[in-house]
Amino acid sequence: MLGILLMLSAAAAPVPTPAPRCAPTRLAACRDTNQLVASPAFTAAVRRFIGNRKASYLYKDGDVAAQQIEVLGGPPEEPARIGELYRFTACRAHSCPEKGAAVLDTAGGIVALAILYSPCATADTRDCNRRDDLVVFMRERDRLQRVEVVANLRAWAVEQVAGSYTLPGQPKLRFGGVTVIDPAGTVAPGAAIPRAVIPTR
Repeated sequence: MLGILLMLSAAAAPVPTPAPRCAPTRLAACRDTNQLVASPAFTAAVRRFIGNRKASYLYKDGDVAAQQIEVLGGPPEEPARIGELYRFTACRAHSCPEKGAAVLDTAGGIVALAILYSPCATADTRDCNRRDDLVVFMRERDRLQRVEVVANLRAWAVEQVAGSYTLPGQPKLRFGGVTVIDPAGTVAPGAAIPRAVIPTR
């Protein structure tokens, strides 16, 4: 009889509900950027947002979507908020001065993507390793959000550069500026990419 009661008690016990899994449509369940990047839906969304664009940020003439995913795939940070938007940031594995950011709306749609990089990665110019630049991919049609989001990403980049380690006796790393690119812009072969350059001051 006791055995039957124990079996009935166990059967009546509530089954624990599994925790929601991080995904673009469940951003509140994402504890950090690595969890978001591990979602195939997010990496697919990055590729759709950026398209087949090529550029030299981490390496010469590389696939921009791949470079964006790479800077989001290393040591992560907890998500932050820009109003109702979610901002996810991380740095490139084994090369943490190179960093990335992704801004998503509450439905999981990508609003902006960004890469903080050194021009030394692809250019042999004097003192290039003393400057970091930020490129932001954001559609021109999102004008109401554009000012706030770009300002937030710029402030984040400035803070990251200011906190960068500098060897004793070497000048401090400085923030070069922001370039904003509309990923939906049509680029003819050999033509310049539509962009807006925001000065450092």
